[in-house]
Amino acid sequence: MRRHRMLVLASAATVAALALCGCTAASPSSTGTPTAAADSELSSKEAAAKVMATPKPLPVLATAKGTLEANGTASPVVAEVLRIHATATSTVVTWRLKSASDAKVRTASFQLAYPPLMDTRLLGIVDAATHTTYRPYTYVPAQGNGDDLACACSTLPDYVDATGEVMYGVVPPLPASVTKADVTLPGFSTVTVAVDRSAH
Repeated sequence: MRRHRMLVLASAATVAALALCGCTAASPSSTGTPTAAADSELSSKEAAAKVMATPKPLPVLATAKGTLEANGTASPVVAEVLRIHATATSTVVTWRLKSASDAKVRTASFQLAYPPLMDTRLLGIVDAATHTTYRPYTYVPAQGNGDDLACACSTLPDYVDATGEVMYGVVPPLPASVTKADVTLPGFSTVTVAVDRSAH
């Protein structure tokens, strides 16, 4: 629970930093086309409130089966998509990573980012109509070396069991026309989920 809260707080801090530095994200789509307009800006107040809120039980909308490569071993896992909540300023993706069996499996991996990072920045939300892929916001830390080492997304836990761990990603706002989106993760099957545009 403590680790989960630390990850949530880290994500919220990232969101706030993005808005304060005026950063916007234009992640490459599968076809190499920018995904977000340059003037799109993430609302730190709204997005951080969503990420930091105590997650209420959410239904599983879709389950993607896959494996995570950790220490040379491929562990069978599943990603349960719980919600894609879109607003005019951001899209918050809530999902759960869990073991595909009752066994506890190692999940500390570079597979969903790139070495030496172990976050989930390669989570993709795909607008099937335009083939545009939206990915979590990234930014350069103020004291960093110029690389985009921070992400408005969860870091992979070291291990998960059958209960799993709830994860988050804050991606650019989806066009108002998008009612369903594909969720992609490297090494997992692709699933299609309805986009929630409710006020809460």
